[in-house]
Amino acid sequence: MSNPSSAHPTTTAGHGTYRGSCPCGAVRFEADFDPSAGTTRCNCTVCTKTGWWGITMKPSAFRLLSGEEVLGDYTRSEYGHGRFCKTCGVRVFGHGNIPELGGEYYSVNLNCLDGADLSGVPVMHLDGRHDTWEQLAIAPYVDPVTAAKRA
Repeated sequence: MSNPSSAHPTTTAGHGTYRGSCPCGAVRFEADFDPSAGTTRCNCTVCTKTGWWGITMKPSAFRLLSGEEVLGDYTRSEYGHGRFCKTCGVRVFGHGNIPELGGEYYSVNLNCLDGADLSGVPVMHLDGRHDTWEQLAIAPYVDPVTAAKRA
């Protein structure tokens, strides 16, 4: 298995180009965004069970670098496609069109970023489980590895 996190690591959160990949390295992407502007976690069964932690951007800010040939597509609704690596099974990014939220979008799984320190980035928790999408809470992200080292 390759080590995708060794290439071009991003060390701190802020507006910039972030690189990411699935665990096996077959799917690689880069995207331009500012995680300090806010990220989301949804409690629907799909997001919960796949460990999705997302940030949304316009399609022009997302670039698939490799792996198109191994991408699977899981569609839960007419509004979006969850793209996953058929080799390792991890959901890496999604895309779709929700007119009420600004139209076409891409969203990346922040858990798939390579070398990014997102400590303190705001996370908005949403109620997708009940299809209300209400905000349940906002809390800063705490990296469990960093937190364990401090304890």
